[in-house]
Formats: sequence, C-alpha cells, structure tokens
Amino acid sequence: MAGDTQQDFRVHVAKTLAATGADWCWIDMEHTACSPSLLVEIIQAIIYESGGKTIPVVRVPSKTSFEYMTWCLNAGAGGIVVPHIETEEDVAKLVGACRYPPVGHRSVAPFTFIPGITDTTPEGETLYSITNRHVAIIPQIESRAGVENVEMIMGNKNVDMIMVGGRDLRLDMGLPGLSGNEPEYRRVTERIISAAKANNMPLMAYTPDDRVFKRRLQEGFTALMVSADFPTLALGTMADLKKAKGIVEQHLRGEI
Repeated sequence: MAGDTQQDFRVHVAKTLAATGADWCWIDMEHTACSPSLLVEIIQAIIYESGGKTIPVVRVPSKTSFEYMTWCLNAGAGGIVVPHIETEEDVAKLVGACRYPPVGHRSVAPFTFIPGITDTTPEGETLYSITNRHVAIIPQIESRAGVENVEMIMGNKNVDMIMVGGRDLRLDMGLPGLSGNEPEYRRVTERIISAAKANNMPLMAYTPDDRVFKRRLQEGFTALMVSADFPTLALGTMADLKKAKGIVEQHLRGEI
C-alpha cells in the first residue's frame, strides 16, 4: 500500500511540474531510486502533461547504468546526464550506449517503431539518424580527474552539453559548500569554461539561489536548474508561513 502511494505521488509531482512551463525537467536517478517502470511512467507523464514542451532529462544512477540509459531513451527522454565522467573511455562507452549505428550500438526497440506510421522521415533521413541528433548526451564533470580530461571529453563530437557538478567537485577538492571563490576553485572553473568556449559546448548547472544563478549566467552557462522539488516545497511553505504569521501579528496589533 505504502509503495503504491509513493509511486502515485511521484507521478503526480511530475505531472504538476510539467504544467509549469519549464523548458526541461530533471529526473534524478543517481540519488533517488525508483523502479524502471515508474521511471518510464514519469518520463511519459512529463511529455504528455506538457504537450511535448517540457523535455525530460534523466540523470542515470552511474556511468555504467547502460540499461537505464536505454530505458530512458526508449521512453522518450530528451537528454541523459551521466555522473562521474572522467576519461575519454567513459565518454566513448556512453556514446556507444546512446547512439544508433553507425555512431554507437544502441538497439532498436521493436515496440517504438510501427512501419508506415511512426517511421516516416524526410528524404535522406532515417529514424536513427534523426534520433541520434535529437538526444542530448550530457557527461557530468565533478572531480579533479574529470577536469584534467575536460578538453578531451568535450572534444568528442557526440557530446552535446556538459553538466558541472559544483558541490561534488568542491568536495573532491577538499573545499566546503556548494560554491565559492577560492583561487584553486576558480582555476578549475575557468578551465571548464575555457574548454566549453573552445568547443562551442553548452554548460549546465544547478543554481540554488539568485547569486549562483547570476554568476553562472555571467560565466556563459545556458542550461540552469532553478528549482528542485524538495527545497521548493520546504522553502515555499516556510515563506507562506512567515507571511501568514506576519498578517496574524498585524491583526493582533489591530493594524488590519
């Protein structure tokens, strides 16, 4: 009973977020476990409820979660974020799992393509060539090793965007908090930004507050996560309570 209720809640959260007009919706499988069938339901709920306007982007559990990558893409996810990418080999394996031949070795799902109905394409194109161009592969850089190889990672022509995991990168460097201006942190950040400019590579990041949001904009980040369900629920409720208590105090003072 509890499990069913929890699953229903997650799908309702996805439906609610899909109705907000967001460009994309992040589904985190690295830190929040759910069944593959529930994951597919969440992805499809976002697509349906938004009328295809909100793109589901899934962070899979690990860089070896190839089955999750396939399930997400078959369900309609528009992007795959893969944590802890550190080497060219990591990227090559990721591309292999997420791209159809001849680029990769992603298998064709027999239930997704119906001859004469869902397989029509412009002349000179196939479903596979179109899909290869419209699914974003997003390695996550969150360690010193990843930064050391960031130029080679971005140099792979099948990488579409880079997610910068600021909190984990700082943790790996022995630095506190989500953000900061320590010289060593600025050096690695500037290296990532410089490599992105050299490769015309979009950058993605989580921005927990206006200060970080403005900084990331100035640094050239273009895919910014501005809200997360749990913090938004907690902080939104706290703000409503503070406002309500203020009104009550005005009432008790006879001001309203």
